[in-house]
Amino acid sequence: MTNLYFRFVRTGRSNLLNWLALLCLALFFSLNVNAQNNQYKFFQAPLNTVIAEISKKTSYEFVYDADLVKKAKPITFNLATPDIRTLMDAVTKGQDFTYEISNGRTIVLKNRSEDVSEYTLHGMVTDSIGGPLPGASVKLKGTTRYTMADGNGHFNIGLTDQYNALEISYMGYLSQTQKIDKAAASNILTIRLKPNSSLLADVVVNGFQTISKERSTGAATKINNDKLNENINSDILGALEGRVAGLVYNKNPNRIGADQPVLRGQATFNLLGGSAPLVVLDGLPTETALEDINPYDVESVTVLKDGAAASIYGSRSANGVIVIATKKGNTPLKISLNTDFFIDTKPTFGSMHYASTADIVDFETDVYNKERARYANTETMFAAYGTVANGSIKYYSPLYQLFRDRDAGKVTTDQFNQQLNNLKNTDYYEQYRDNVWQNAFRQRYNLLLSSANSKSNTFASINYDRSAERVIGNHNQKITLYFKNTYNIKKWLSTNIGFNGAYSTSTSTDDSYNYYNTISPRYASIVNPDGSLVYSNYVNLADGIAGSPINGAVAGALLNTPQYKPYRFNILESLNEGLTNANTVALRAFTNVQAKIMEGLSFSSQFQYEMGTTKSEQIYDVNSYKMRAAYNALVAFTPATNAYTFGLPAGGRISQNMQQRNSYTFRNQLSFDKSFDEGKHSIAAIVGTEMRQTFLPIGMNDIRYGYDPVTLTSTVINNATVSQTGLPSYIFGRNLTLGIAGRSFQETKHRNLSYFSNASYTYLNRYNVTGSLRIDQADFFGADPEFKYRPLWSVGLGWNASNEKFIESLGWINLLKLRATYGVNGNQNTETTKFLTARRVNDNLFTSLQYLNIIGLPNPKLRWEKTETYNLGLDMAFLGNRLRGTIDFYDRKSTDLMVTTDLDPTVGAASLVINNGVLRNKGIEFTVNGDWLKSGDLMLSSTFVLGFNRSKIGKVNRALSTAANYVGSPSTYYTEGTDYNTLYAYRYGGMINGYPYFLDENGKSTLDFDVNGNPIVASSRDINNYAALVDMGSLIPTYNGSFSQRISYKNFELNALLIFSGGNVMRKDITPLGANDISDLDITQRYKNGITPELPRLFVDYSEAMINRASSISTMWQKADVNVVKADYIKLRTISLGYNLPKSFIKKFNIPSAKFTAQANNLWYASAAGDDIDPESYSLNSGTRTLQNPKSFVLGINLTF
Repeated sequence: MTNLYFRFVRTGRSNLLNWLALLCLALFFSLNVNAQNNQYKFFQAPLNTVIAEISKKTSYEFVYDADLVKKAKPITFNLATPDIRTLMDAVTKGQDFTYEISNGRTIVLKNRSEDVSEYTLHGMVTDSIGGPLPGASVKLKGTTRYTMADGNGHFNIGLTDQYNALEISYMGYLSQTQKIDKAAASNILTIRLKPNSSLLADVVVNGFQTISKERSTGAATKINNDKLNENINSDILGALEGRVAGLVYNKNPNRIGADQPVLRGQATFNLLGGSAPLVVLDGLPTETALEDINPYDVESVTVLKDGAAASIYGSRSANGVIVIATKKGNTPLKISLNTDFFIDTKPTFGSMHYASTADIVDFETDVYNKERARYANTETMFAAYGTVANGSIKYYSPLYQLFRDRDAGKVTTDQFNQQLNNLKNTDYYEQYRDNVWQNAFRQRYNLLLSSANSKSNTFASINYDRSAERVIGNHNQKITLYFKNTYNIKKWLSTNIGFNGAYSTSTSTDDSYNYYNTISPRYASIVNPDGSLVYSNYVNLADGIAGSPINGAVAGALLNTPQYKPYRFNILESLNEGLTNANTVALRAFTNVQAKIMEGLSFSSQFQYEMGTTKSEQIYDVNSYKMRAAYNALVAFTPATNAYTFGLPAGGRISQNMQQRNSYTFRNQLSFDKSFDEGKHSIAAIVGTEMRQTFLPIGMNDIRYGYDPVTLTSTVINNATVSQTGLPSYIFGRNLTLGIAGRSFQETKHRNLSYFSNASYTYLNRYNVTGSLRIDQADFFGADPEFKYRPLWSVGLGWNASNEKFIESLGWINLLKLRATYGVNGNQNTETTKFLTARRVNDNLFTSLQYLNIIGLPNPKLRWEKTETYNLGLDMAFLGNRLRGTIDFYDRKSTDLMVTTDLDPTVGAASLVINNGVLRNKGIEFTVNGDWLKSGDLMLSSTFVLGFNRSKIGKVNRALSTAANYVGSPSTYYTEGTDYNTLYAYRYGGMINGYPYFLDENGKSTLDFDVNGNPIVASSRDINNYAALVDMGSLIPTYNGSFSQRISYKNFELNALLIFSGGNVMRKDITPLGANDISDLDITQRYKNGITPELPRLFVDYSEAMINRASSISTMWQKADVNVVKADYIKLRTISLGYNLPKSFIKKFNIPSAKFTAQANNLWYASAAGDDIDPESYSLNSGTRTLQNPKSFVLGINLTF
C-alpha cells in the first residue's frame, strides 16, 4: 500500500508555498500601485482644482483653511514629475502660502506668515496605555498651523510666544488642549488621549453595518485593541475573559462546554456545539474557531448580547454573536514584530490528595489478605484469576504476584520483605512526572505589515507558532497568513479582497500513555537509580482486544514460548510507539464590493469561501507493545498436533484518516444612512439577502495490518471475521474480536437562504427607535408554511438623556442613556429533520442480506428554536468621564427547544425529539470603569465586571426517570421549575458502626440495624424515586466577574486580572466505599484512626454479608447531601509588567518603539470548598479531582519599525 501521509505533507506544504507566494505578490502590488509618473498641466486654474487633481493622481491628502483657498492666486504650470516636493514647489510658487508634508501622506497648506516659529516642539500622541496614535491631529490653537502624528505617533510643530497652546484630536478619543512653553519644548512631550467610548462617539460593529452607539439601542460590549492587548494572550478567548459581563469562559477540560464561551446562560438543550455564540469575522459568519484566529490580527471584538443587537443574524443568534474586526493600514508603511515565549510548568500532585505509596501497599495488603481468606489456599485463589486457555482471565497486580511467589516458595521471607519495602519506597507518579513530563514550551512569532493612502489600504501578517507539549514527544507547529486590501477604484466605487490561511502539523503520542494513573500501579518503577529502564512483566493494557487483560500467570506461561512475543513494558519505550502525525490546512477567501449610488445610499456585495482538510496517520511498529499484545491474543494453538495458527499477519498497523469541509456565504445589501434638517433627523437602514452553504464530504477512515514502513505494503484481512465473528485465541480459550475502526460513511450538506432588514431613527440626537426583521429558510425545515417563514425580529427604544439641556447644565454628568429592547432570535439544531432517516446495515450472519435501521422519525413541524429577550440598559459617565458604567437587566425565554418528549405510542414511537422545551434565563450585568488618578507620569485605572444569571427549566413533557439518572446526568435529565444542571443528592440519614444510611421519599431509612448496631442485610435497598432526592442548587455558576487593575508610571505598565465565579455547588472529593483499587488520602485516616462509628467503612472493612451492597451504599454516600459544598472561587488569572524602552535609546537603532513584557498566569486562587480544591480543575457533579491548570510564565517582545 502507498503511504499516504508523505503525500499529505507534500500537498500541504505545496499549498502553503503557493499561498505565501500569492501573499508576497499581492503585498508588492498593493504597496507599489501608485508608483508612476504623473503629468500635470494647469492654466489659470483655481487652487481647489489643483488640489483635487493632485489628490486624484497621488496618495496624498490635503489639509487647509478655507480662507487660504479663496485668497490663492490662479495657478499655471506644465510639469511631469513623480516627486511630490517638486510638484508642491510649483503649486506654491508666488503664493502667500507654503506647505508641509506631515505623516508621510498629508500635505498641510499654511500661510507664510505662520511659518515663522520661535521654537519647535517634538512630541508624541498616544492612547491611555501608551500606544501610538498615528494620524492624530495636532493644531496650534488660534492659528491654521497644523500637523499630524506620524506612524509612530511622533510630531513636530513650530510654536511662538503668542500662540503656545495645542489642540490634539483623534477619532474615537476625547480632544485635548495642551499648553506649552519653551521649557517644556526642550524635551519630548507625550500627550495621552482618553477613549471617547463613554460619550457614545464609539461605534458598534455588527458585521452588517457600523453605527454609532449614540444611535444604537442594543446591548453590546466592544473591546478595543488596547484592552485586548493589555496582557499577552494565547488566543482571542483568553483576551475576552473577564472583559464582557455575562460571558462565561470555562477553562476546565473535564466539564461540559470546556473552552466554549457561553453568553447569558444556556439558550438550548443541545450540548454538542449548540450553545456557543456565533462568530463573525470580517463581516461574515465563519466556521473558523475563536482559538484559531490570530489575536494580533484583531482590531476589536464586539459582543452582541440582546435581541436588538443580535437578531439581525436570525437563526444563529440565540446564543449571542461575537463580531471580530481585523486591523487595517493607517500609515504609509508600518512594520510590527511580536515575539512571545510561554512556559507551562509541569504539575505537582500535592493538590490531588493522594495517599503515600506505603499506605497504598499496606491497604492493598489488607485487601489481599481478606480475599485470600475466602479460599482454601493461595493457588485456589489465583486459579480464579485464570491462566492460559481456561477461557476466563482477570488482571491482578504485581503486589499480588509477589504474595503468590512467597506462598509458592519462589522467594524467601527476607526477599519478600525487601521487595515489599522497595515497593513502599517507590512512587510511579513521581517517576512519571520526572521522566515523561516536561515544562511545556511555546514560542510565537508574528510579523505585521500595514500601509494606507488615499487610494488603497493594506494589511498583512504572518504568524509562526510552535509548541513542545507537556508529554515528551508531543509537539505541534502552525503558520498563519492573513492579507487584506481595500482599493478605491473610483470615488463611488471600492473593493476589498483578502484571504487567510493556516497550515499546522502535530505529532502526538498514543493517548493511552498520556495518563500517569491508568497503566501501572503506584509502586511500579520506570527507571533504576542509574537511569536504566525498568520493565514490567505485564501491564493492565490492551488495544482493541475485548476483555483481554493479562496477568502474571499468563505472562509467565508464555515467557519461553517462541511463537509468542514478550509482554514486557516500559512507558518511556512505548512513548515512541503509535505516534500520530497530523496536518491541517484551513483557507478562507473573501471579497466585498461597495458602490455609492447617491448621497447616503450604497450597495455592497460580499462573498466568502472557506475550506479545510485534516489528515492524520498513526503507525504502530511490529515490535510495539500494542501490536505484540494483539498478535499474541490472536494466536491459536492445537495441542494435539502442536500446531500454531496466527490470526494477524506479521507487521505493524497503520491508521489513516481524512476529513474535509467547505462553506460559502454570499450577501447582497443596500444601505442608507443620512441626516436631515441640519441633523435633527437621522435614519440608517439596510435591506438584503444572504445565501449560505456548509458541506462535509465523505471522509477517509482506514486501518491496515501487516504494514511494512519500508515497502509501504500491508496485508488484506477479513474485517468482518476479525471484528464481528472473531478469531480463535489459545490464551483466552475462546474466539476474540479485534476492534477495527468502523467504516461509517456520511456526507452532510446544509443550505440557507435569508432575507433581512434593519433600521434606526434618531431625533435631535436624543431619541432612538430601532427595528430589525429576518426570515431564514433552510433545507431541513418542515413543509408547514407556519414554521417555514417564521420571522425573527426586534424593536428598541433609546433616550440620550445627557443630551437634554437640563442634564447638560449639571456639568458632572457626561453620559446618561437609557435603552429598552425586545427581540426574537433563533438557534439551529439539526438533531432531527422533516425526513425519515435510516442507516443501511449488512447482516453479520447473512452478508448478502442488506436492510435499513430507522434512526430518526420525520418531524414535519420542525422549526427554529426561538429565544425572546427583554433588555433594559443604562449607560453612564460622570466626573469628566473618569467614572463610566453600564447596567443591563434581561429576561431571556427560549421556547420550541429540541427536547425528547413522550408521545402517544399509537403514533409509532414512545418518544421523539421535537420542538417542545422551554428554558428561561434572567440576569443583571454591571460594568464599571474608573480612571482614578492621573498625576504627571502616574496613571491608575480599574475595571469591574459582574454578571448574575439564573437558568430555569420551563417545560419538559416527559415522565420522571429514576433517581440515579437525575443524580448522574443532570444535563440530560431535568424537571420543570428547577435550575438547568441541578445538582441532586441523596438525603443522608446518619451512620452506625461505619455504615451510612439514607432516607427515601417517605423518610424511611435504606438500611436497618440490629440492637448491636450490625446492619440487617435484607433491609438494605436502593433509592429509585426522584421525590427522595434533595435539590442542592445549580452546578452552573449564578454569578461571575472580574476585577482588572492597571498602573502605569513613566515607561512601566502593571496589569493584573482577578476572575471570580460562584453561586453554584459541587460534590466533595469522597473516597469510594465500594472498591478496593483506591489511592485517596482518606485511606491514611483508616490507619491513623482505625474503624470508628463516625468514619465510613471502606470496602475491605465490610462484612462478608454486606459486601454485595457496598457498591450501592458507596454511590449514595458519595452523592449524599452532606457531601455538597459551595463552588465559589477567586483566582489571580494574570499579572504582567511591561517596560517601554526609552525613546532616546531606541532611536539609535532606528526603532520607533520597543516594549518588553513579563507575565505570570494562575499564580493564586482561593475556593469556598477548601481542601486544595480548584473548581476550575474539578468535576463538579462526580466530585473528582483533576490536575490543576498549570502556572505559566510569558515573556513578550514588541518592536515597531
